[in-house]
Amino acid sequence: MLAFTTGASVKLHRTRQIVDCTATNGMRNCLVWADSFGHEDPQPFLDDNIVSSIERLLQFNPPPAIQRALRWYRIGIYASIPEDQFQYFWFALEIIAEHQKSSTKVNDKCPVCKTALYCESCKTHPTHKPYPKQAIRDLIVTVDSSCDGQTIDALDKTRNALMHGATLKEVEKSLPKASEDMVDVLGRILFMALVHQFPKELFKEEIHMGSPSTYIQRTMTGIAKLSTVVPITKDGELDDSAFSGLKISMETGRPPQSAKPTGVLISLDQHKRLGQLAYEKGDHQELCKRVYDNARSHGEKVIAVIFSTDLKRIQEALRRNETGKWQDLFREILMTTK
Repeated sequence: MLAFTTGASVKLHRTRQIVDCTATNGMRNCLVWADSFGHEDPQPFLDDNIVSSIERLLQFNPPPAIQRALRWYRIGIYASIPEDQFQYFWFALEIIAEHQKSSTKVNDKCPVCKTALYCESCKTHPTHKPYPKQAIRDLIVTVDSSCDGQTIDALDKTRNALMHGATLKEVEKSLPKASEDMVDVLGRILFMALVHQFPKELFKEEIHMGSPSTYIQRTMTGIAKLSTVVPITKDGELDDSAFSGLKISMETGRPPQSAKPTGVLISLDQHKRLGQLAYEKGDHQELCKRVYDNARSHGEKVIAVIFSTDLKRIQEALRRNETGKWQDLFREILMTTK
């Protein structure tokens, strides 16, 4: 509104701290905003299999309508607001549905029992070309047979609410799933609908494609409450220098990763020893704890996951012939794995 009413650009600023400066003795509150959380490190995904799959899919020249649907799908993936993502995905789904809907006329249906309506005057069942919503419903059922009527109704209700100015949080109580889940449900249905637009011949050979666990770009917010005594100056004012060195941080639990983790098969005894090292103080503790926490039982063996940065540190330690409990354990594990 500032930009609209002033005709000038508006820039955002960052609030660093808000300090309670009430002129009384005792405790003070200080709100601190962080600049970032962890690392936005790229995920290793693009490999030769994905590249060859892309090349094969590019052999198909989709009609203009499908090209527009692919564009809205891309915009929806990149959008940072769930409401926008849902709308963009719905645009794409509606374009596909309208593009491939049948010209065969269908009956009007009762809104309660869903059976064909009958006109007493005309003595017939009125028919018409499929409405957009009917075409969308038919498309969803075609590409995802597991999608039930309740989910389809929830998607339609969410779309109507958003188009009339509501937010996902405002309609979440009346939906069978959490509001943000609807974005993922619609995104997966749209993905399957897009896949169905490609010729089946392209899928005779194996196609490698990504399947995100969620389309929603989530952020994490942490709140830490600290109590401290703030001195008063000779003039009776708050000595705000006490807050100048205040720092609060959130740990990600692992270093940033730019390579795939490595899975190793270890014995139950090795897993037990790894757990002991995870609680033994030293510069190895966090490394061992990450490997220990990312291990899952598999019969008489345990599958452990070693992050790329941890594996590099382990390999460098073994290459230098370092000795110690954790070095000897990983030397034993990696030698066994080979």
